[in-house]
Amino acid sequence: MGKYPIVHLIVLIIGSIILLALKRKFKKIRYVELIIIFILMVVLIAIFTDTGIDLVKRFINFIQID
Repeated sequence: MGKYPIVHLIVLIIGSIILLALKRKFKKIRYVELIIIFILMVVLIAIFTDTGIDLVKRFINFIQID
């Protein structure tokens, strides 16, 4: 998780609290939708870490045609 793993965990916790608050406010939101949103949030946070950025750079270098 790079240099600041605590910050990433705090962002995940705050995001989870916001999603649960939205579920309480809007009763028609299903838990499956919240799980999908949470998974997408985890992926976005993982991409913007040092290791995630390095992985994207390696993937771009791999698919480039010489």
